Amino acid sequence: MIKNIIIFIVCSYVFLNAVSLDTRNCISNYVDNKSLKLLKQKIKENKNLGVRIYGDSHIAADFFPNTLRNLLFKTNALGFVYAVQPKYQQNSNLIYEFKNFEILSSKNLKKNINYPLGGVIANALKKNAYIILDTKLNPKKFNVGFIFKSPSNDDAFIIKDENNKTYKLKSKKNKWSYKEIELDFPFKITALTKNAKLGGYIIYNKNKNNLFLDTLAINGAKSDLWKEWNLNISKEELKILKQDLIILAYGTNDALYGKFDKKTFKQDFKKLIQILKKINKNAVFMIISPPTIKESNSHFFTIRKSLYEIAKEEKTLIFDMHQFMKDNKGKDYWIKQKLSLKDVHLSVKGYEIMAKKMYQDLINTLKTIH
Repeated sequence: MIKNIIIFIVCSYVFLNAVSLDTRNCISNYVDNKSLKLLKQKIKENKNLGVRIYGDSHIAADFFPNTLRNLLFKTNALGFVYAVQPKYQQNSNLIYEFKNFEILSSKNLKKNINYPLGGVIANALKKNAYIILDTKLNPKKFNVGFIFKSPSNDDAFIIKDENNKTYKLKSKKNKWSYKEIELDFPFKITALTKNAKLGGYIIYNKNKNNLFLDTLAINGAKSDLWKEWNLNISKEELKILKQDLIILAYGTNDALYGKFDKKTFKQDFKKLIQILKKINKNAVFMIISPPTIKESNSHFFTIRKSLYEIAKEEKTLIFDMHQFMKDNKGKDYWIKQKLSLKDVHLSVKGYEIMAKKMYQDLINTLKTIH
């Protein structure tokens, strides 16, 4: 924690050179003290702490999550990751190489595709299509769970790890399966048949301490994207690794695209929280209200108000990106300081500053819990 505090002080100094930092806490707290005490203890112990962020492009590029990840702990596991990363998305702790795989995304709403948790599938366009996955973490031995399926009852994939150990994955025809294997990174996954599919990996230290922050985020995602995922399969995946802090970062695309209905928006958002709560009974939930949207035709302020209502009704924390920007001279000034783009996104530096602010406000909120 001392290291984290030093990092924050240095980063705050840099930020002060660009923006006159308002120290107001931008987290509103509607969580019961019992849950917050558990999270406070977990962060203090820095042991078996899991954080997951569901969201859109603000999260998918991994600038905000990776900053938060590095402030919270020294990462030693990866949690859930996509089989391959869609364009403009990344996981800062992974290196992907692949050939002859197409990426299917639930964001594109293609019909008759049975999406598992996260809503991203790597589909083999031909036999011998491959993915090579490496990690920047050390040591490089992990328990890797594969979500996969095959168009037939034959073997779907063969896996070879750094030590040349090989394993095969076999599923029932067109049924999502799950298999865990202990592997040394990097490893290569080769399709043994056309249209064999991978729905992601769950990467962790079996029977050991796990410190991870993973993301289930897709560019352009709305808050109801989860409805495109197979709920039965998703629930089974959710049980594998529990989280202590679950963050929901949606709203930008709900505000900008398509017809907006407040009642439906709230119902769908709350339903996702309720599903996740059943599996992670002691987790603290946080909603992130999106950064400032200036488009006059958006539903931004209605959505922002709705998110506060959801936070109160579902007893979550809520971190307000717009409030932080407003307190610090607003979006036009952030653009001038190259902390925000002219569209709805922040710059890389802007996301880093926003994550540091959220971390600071979370720690300050937990300090008030006795």
